[in-house]
This record gives sequence, structure tokens and C-alpha cells, in this order.
Amino acid sequence: MKKVISLTYLFGVVFLLASALYFFASNWQVFSRLEKVALAGGLIVLFYGAAFLLDRVLKGAHFLSNWLLVSGVISFGLSVALLGQLYNSHADSYLLFLVWSIPALLFSLYTRYSGFYALTHILIHLKIYFYLFPSSPFGHWTPAHTWIAFGVGIMNTLLFLIIKKGWISSKPLFYLSLVSANLLFMITAFNDGYPVFFSLFYIVILGVGVYRYIHKETAIFIILSMFGTAFIISKMFELMARYVSSLFFVGLLFAAILLLAGSVFLVNYLRKHPSSRHWTKTIFVASVTTIASVFIVASVFGLLSLLMVDVSMVGLFLFATILLVIPSALTSWPAPVKYSLTMTGIVIGMTASTFDNFSYAMFFVLAFVFYLEKRPAAKVVLYFLFQLNLGIFFAQMLELGAHPLLAVMLLLNSAVFLATFNRHVIQYGAFLIGFLAFFSLTVIDLSLALHTAYTALFFLTATGCIYFYKKRDLTFYWAASLVFWFMLIIQLYYDLAWKLVHKSLLLAILGVLFMMTAAYLDRKAGHDLQSRSMLSGKKLGILLIIFLQGGWIGYGVYSNETLLQNGQTILLELQPVDPRSLLQGDYVQLNYTISQLERTSIDDNGPITIVLRKNAQGIHEYTGVYSLDGKWNTPYEKKHGDVLLNGKVTGSWDHTTQVTYGIEHFFIPEGTGLDVEGKVKIAVVKVSDKGDGMLVELRD
Repeated sequence: MKKVISLTYLFGVVFLLASALYFFASNWQVFSRLEKVALAGGLIVLFYGAAFLLDRVLKGAHFLSNWLLVSGVISFGLSVALLGQLYNSHADSYLLFLVWSIPALLFSLYTRYSGFYALTHILIHLKIYFYLFPSSPFGHWTPAHTWIAFGVGIMNTLLFLIIKKGWISSKPLFYLSLVSANLLFMITAFNDGYPVFFSLFYIVILGVGVYRYIHKETAIFIILSMFGTAFIISKMFELMARYVSSLFFVGLLFAAILLLAGSVFLVNYLRKHPSSRHWTKTIFVASVTTIASVFIVASVFGLLSLLMVDVSMVGLFLFATILLVIPSALTSWPAPVKYSLTMTGIVIGMTASTFDNFSYAMFFVLAFVFYLEKRPAAKVVLYFLFQLNLGIFFAQMLELGAHPLLAVMLLLNSAVFLATFNRHVIQYGAFLIGFLAFFSLTVIDLSLALHTAYTALFFLTATGCIYFYKKRDLTFYWAASLVFWFMLIIQLYYDLAWKLVHKSLLLAILGVLFMMTAAYLDRKAGHDLQSRSMLSGKKLGILLIIFLQGGWIGYGVYSNETLLQNGQTILLELQPVDPRSLLQGDYVQLNYTISQLERTSIDDNGPITIVLRKNAQGIHEYTGVYSLDGKWNTPYEKKHGDVLLNGKVTGSWDHTTQVTYGIEHFFIPEGTGLDVEGKVKIAVVKVSDKGDGMLVELRD
């Protein structure tokens, strides 16, 4: 009962937060600006107030008040995003996450609650990312970006070690820092500017980590193995693109042979080592198998393509089956060699059968290997390959479309799962593939009735599985179901079949129902849940942080309303497009004539102030005069009617400078982008005495 109650509370909180996000993102025009601000403030008060109230009422379920405090910080972030929507600030800019991360950091330092640690970590990294790339993902990557990413990776490594020492207690932050460090080190290793140094550094980090944790921490070893495998394979493809030749592919083949030879000795060492665990050997063999198989397959197809050998696909299939798959399946070779040759043969055979449309032959090969295989992990992999080949077969031979193909995969895996429940390892594969096919049915383009039916059935199924498996302590199944459940909540945001406001209302109703159900079950169970309240002895400090958030919201509204009242009005020419912001809803992305300063070449990115003057049509145009770092490009004295507008240089090419002004996004009601795109030609902008612009409206 305890697990059911805590899950029900969690679902209620998530639904209410998602409802608020969907509602504000819909940019519902029924309310005025100040009314929307009041609603956002009310949302913050609701979560924080509920946290304080339930901390007193539900004495045994302090986890709920903790969750609500975290939700209060999330609602503060939604309110900051709402201010950007109301006053048309730059969508998803680093400033939003900077402001959002401050109360999260203060709560983390003051309460030492794991949820705040994780939220702060995510927000700070988003702030850094959007500061470096304000307009496009990984656009204009420079050596400076590489060093910044490297520095952030070092900071995550230090954070990981601090948590490992026990100075900070937070499992989510522990794994977030580990994953972030590895991801950032990988990024630096694949960018120009000292790639050898960054690659060698990451190899050393991986080597030290694997050596240190191979016998101690299975979870850390698994993460390092996954990143190490991905790094080696990615680096191989990078080198192949640079140095493609017959010699390279021959060297790749020898590298695979040396890897397999070395892995045999290491597996023997792990088998004899007293502290070695079963999962350690399994993960190591999986990593070696993946790397060696990719190396061999790449070398085989690379040599064939370079030598222009006219190979029959049937002959290639027979070669892979007879000389690789069958011998490795029938013999008791060392595990890395056995599985590497098996996977190489299967991949080559499956590729050949796909090209020549005889994928049915692969079923016999996979069935043969599956029958002989004894290791559970290998059987799961073979089941996934069987499903992949089945999808290829249905698509090629039966010419099934996406809808019937996914429906067949769902029904087939459901049948396999039910037939093998608690009796065979392939139930894990059937569960994941079946759920993935089910989720895909909620994403593909279908009629409204079918889409609604699949979405509702998926929600009910995922929710039921979470409760069912949580009560039975089957961690894999309830955790996987929970991941798919959250995937649906996220996918619904981008789903265009329903309006955001309608989805918001539905989620609000579900949130209230789940909270009421949890409260009823909690009262019936006698409040026997145990947890530690972060409010104990810290209410005053927490209230101070909450008041600081309210002060920021008030300051943002005051400053923006003052600019609207007192700013100078100018008209600018533009061209719009229509995307969607993650937190702020639909917006028209604007490109002004002053976004590209022609006959102006500025190499340094940074703040700039340009001079605008009104032309005969009443449109303000760039005069060719600008100030960069406080220095004018030409002697200038302000004339009557001149307007100074602040911006930021983001790039330069062919005597043209790209500038953004923070007025590039105009937020609109959901689904009205086509009414705006291509029709509006003028933007009305208010400019303050300091040169800051605010987008007010668009005109035809």
C-alpha cells in the first residue's frame, strides 16, 4: 500500500505541473498580461503553500511536501518563461535558466535535498548550453567552446569524486555528474583544436575509471563501458572518414584481432579474480563484442567497396553463415571471440539478405543460434535481432505500412511476453519492444479517433504496469513502464491532434483525481509512510528564498511594463517562421533587415549598439554607424530622431555581420502560426533609453 500511495502522489504532482506548462504554453488570449502573471503567481503560491500545509497534515508522508517544494521551483521557472512569452523575450535563452537556477541552487545548499541537487545540475548545464549556442544547436563551434566544454567536464568529474567521498549525498546527482563528464569529454575529443590531447585525456580517464571500479561499482563500470564503447566506435568512423584506404581497413581488421586476443587474457583474469562479479564479465564481453564486430564488418564492407569486388549477396550471406556464424555457435571458443564472430556473421548476413530481399533466410540462422545459446544476455540480444529482421521482412515482403507493422509488432511481443512470463529471459526483450511499438503508435500520423484510442490505451497500460510491478518489486518492469509513461507526457506536448489548452484541462483533472485518491488511500492506511521533511527547522530560510522568487517576478513585470509605457516606438521590417519553444509555446521567429548588417565586418562576437533612423516610409533603418565595446566605428553625435538599439554580434561573413537583439521571437496562440507566417511585414518595437528593445506587435 505504501508504494501505491507514493506513486499516486507522484502522478498527481506530475499531472499538475504538466497541466500548468501546457496551459501557459498555449498563450491563451482570453487573459490579459497582468491576469496571466497573477495566474503564474497563484501557481507558485499553490505549490509552496501545499508543501507547508501537507507537511503539517501528512506527518508520515513528508516526501510529498518535499516534492511540492521542488515543484514550486519548477513553477517559478514556468513563470519566468511566461514573462518571456508575455513580453516576447528571446525563447529558451540562457537568461531564463540562469534566473531559474538561482533559487534551485539556494534550495540545494540550504536543504541538501537530492531533488534540488539534480534540478540545479540540469538547469546550470542548460544555462551554459544556451549561452554558448543561443540560436542553433552546436552552431559556430570554436576552440573556445571546446575548452569550455572540457572545463565543465572537469567540474563534473570533481563533483562526482566529491559525492563518492560522501561530502554530498545525492544518487541522482552522482550519476548525472558521471554521465555529464563522460559526454562532455567525448564532445571535446571530436572537435578541431588539440583533438589528440583531448582524445588521449579521455582514454586515460576511462582507463583509470575502469581499473578503479571494475571490481567495486558495477553501475559505474557499466556506464564507463558504454561510453568507452561508443567513443572507440565513433573515433573509428571519424578516422575512417579521414583516412579511407585499403591499408586503413586492413589495419582495422588487425586491430579487431588484437582486441580479441587481449580480451581473452582479460576474461581469464576476471574469471580467476576473487572479487570479480558476473555482471562485470558480461558487460566486458558485450563491449568487446560490439567494438570487434563493428571493426570487422566495417573492414569487410570497406575492402569490398574499395576493391570494387562484384560479390553476390547470396554468396556473402553463405560466407557469413557457414564460415562465421555456424562455427562460432558450435564451438566453445572464448566468449569475446565466439560472440564477436557470431555477431559479425549475423550483421553481414542480415545486410546481404536485406539488399537482395531474402530476409526470410535470416530467421533460420537466428533460430539456430538461439537454440544453441545458453547465456541469458545473449538470448535477449538475439531476440532483438529477430524482431529487427521480422520488421524488415514485413516491410519488404508484405509491404506493410507503419501502422499495421507496429500493430503486428505490438501483438506479437505481447503474446511472447504473456507466454513466457516468469519462465524465460526473452520476456525482457518482448516487454521493451512491445512497449516501444505501442508508444510509436501514439506518435505516427493516424486519424484522430485512432490516435486518441492508442494514446488513451497506452496511458492506461503504462500506468497499470507501473502499479502492478511496483507492488511486486519487479524493478526492471516498473522502471521501464515509468520511463515510457514520462515519454508519453513529453510527446503529448508536441502532439498537434489536440490543443494545448484542452490537454492542460485534462491533465489538471487527472492531477486532482490522483491527488484525491492518494489522500484517501493515505488516510485509510493511517499515514504510515516514512520520510524526512526538508522543512524541519528550516521554514524561515525557505520562506526567504520563496520571497526572493516573488521579488524577481515582480521586478520583471515592473521593468517590462515601464518599458512598454515609456519606451520609444519604432517600426522594423521582418520575415517570420513558426516553430515551438519547449517552455513557452508557439512563437514566430523573426528575421529583421537589421539582423544582417551589410558592409559591416566584425570579427569579435559580443555586445553592439547600432544607430537607427526613420526613412520616408516611417521604417527605421540601419545607418551604418555602430558602437562596439564602447567605441564608435565612426565619429558620431546623436541627432533628433535617432534611436540606439542594443544587440549581440553572433557571426560575420563576406562583409556582413549577424546580430540578434532579443526581439527575434513573438509568442502567439497555439496553431496560429500560418495566419502570421508570410503575412506580417512590420514589427512594432519599444526601445528604452538604455537601448533595450521589446517587441510589442506585428503588422501586415
